[in-house]
Amino acid sequence: MKLYGVSLDFDDVKSCGLLPDLCADWDHGSEELTENEKLLSYWDDNIKKLLEKTNKVVVGNIENKSIAYSGDEEAIDIIKNLFKEIELSSIYYEEIRQCDNCIKHDYLKI
Repeated sequence: MKLYGVSLDFDDVKSCGLLPDLCADWDHGSEELTENEKLLSYWDDNIKKLLEKTNKVVVGNIENKSIAYSGDEEAIDIIKNLFKEIELSSIYYEEIRQCDNCIKHDYLKI
C-alpha cells in the first residue's frame, strides 16, 4: 500500500533548505541539526496538531528521519496544509513497518 505525506531528515543539512527561516540562527558549523530547537518545535507542533485532527496517520522516526504519512485522503490533506513548506512524497507501508513505536494507524487491519 502506498502512503503519502512528509518527512524531515535531521541528519541532512539540506533540510534547512526547505525551512530556511527556522535555520537562520542555527550554527551549522558546531551543532547537529537535531539541536536546532526551531526546527524541532516546527515538527513537533505540527505533529501535535495533526494528531489532534486525525489518527489515520503513521507518525514516528526512522533513525534521524521524522515521518508523517497516511493512506487516508482527509489525513493527507491535513498533512499537506500543516506542512505547507515540505513537498508531499510517497512511501510504501511495508517500508515503514520496521519503525519502532511508529504506527498510529495499522493499515493492515483495514
